[in-house]
Amino acid sequence: MRSLIVSDYGVKLRVSGQMIVVEHNGGKMKVPVSEVDQLVVATGAVSLTSSLVRLLARHGVELVFLSGRGEPLAMMYTPHYTRTPHTRREQYRAMLDGRSGQISAEITWCKMWNQAVHLERRAVENHEPRLRAAAEAIRARMQKLSQASSLGSKGIMRVEAEAARIYWSSLALLVPGEIGFEGRNPESPDPINTMLNYSYAILYSASWRELLLAGLDPYAGFLHTDRSGRPVLVYDYSEMFKPGVVDTVVIGAVLRGWLPEMRGGMLVKESRARLAEMIAKRMKAKARSIMDREPMAYGDAMRRYAYRLAKSLRNHAVYKGFAERR
Repeated sequence: MRSLIVSDYGVKLRVSGQMIVVEHNGGKMKVPVSEVDQLVVATGAVSLTSSLVRLLARHGVELVFLSGRGEPLAMMYTPHYTRTPHTRREQYRAMLDGRSGQISAEITWCKMWNQAVHLERRAVENHEPRLRAAAEAIRARMQKLSQASSLGSKGIMRVEAEAARIYWSSLALLVPGEIGFEGRNPESPDPINTMLNYSYAILYSASWRELLLAGLDPYAGFLHTDRSGRPVLVYDYSEMFKPGVVDTVVIGAVLRGWLPEMRGGMLVKESRARLAEMIAKRMKAKARSIMDREPMAYGDAMRRYAYRLAKSLRNHAVYKGFAERR
């Protein structure tokens, strides 16, 4: 996915022909609308014209507004999607006829596999054998997912939680103690958890777009519990991409010596901008999946596997998710 991220106060956005014009502090940048999939407004005090909104809509470019915490406040996207009625009917049926169990187990299997791959890479880069052992411990727990029909969603999530404790406690071994990172806790004010919260929100908005384009209902999930107003399929689907897209970036940045500036428990706008840029760059990086012969950008993989999910639902076929090669 090609994202244009606006994170500075006082930016003005308008149109010139088929170009998105970004004006700030007397400077001007023009970006062809054909080169953008998503326009993300990650700060306040940004103005944009109705002509720009129309141009984005005509070209199917998603417009996303994020809060200071990185949570999507509003999203604009084209209302035209291919095969939407058929796909969504099968999506709803799958929640009742047992197919949801296979999909939930597969998504969880892929997430755990990708967590293990991340740990193995860190073990090599940081000469830390305990991370390799942790990766093997996660893979051992993956075997439980073969009994998805008997586990149910709660059982699958228990397995996922076991793996998560191993994964995050192992990564915490690499982080200097003064940072205060002891593991994944969305409520923790430490900089790593704050970075993860913000970055996951960006990943959610990207996942939301790809699921919609595939004709799926973002609010009807398979693993996370349905709750009014929560896009639970977005949370389900994005799990497969968190280790490769977000965790790798955040932990890597910290290990290279970068920490965000924070104020009042929140990232300052300069840190938000830098983090968003790192995630956008990672989305363009090449990934090699078990299911595909040729490498592809993470953003392209998110689109491909959303379409595969929709196709598997329409065809009543087994879904195979995104798992990176070791």
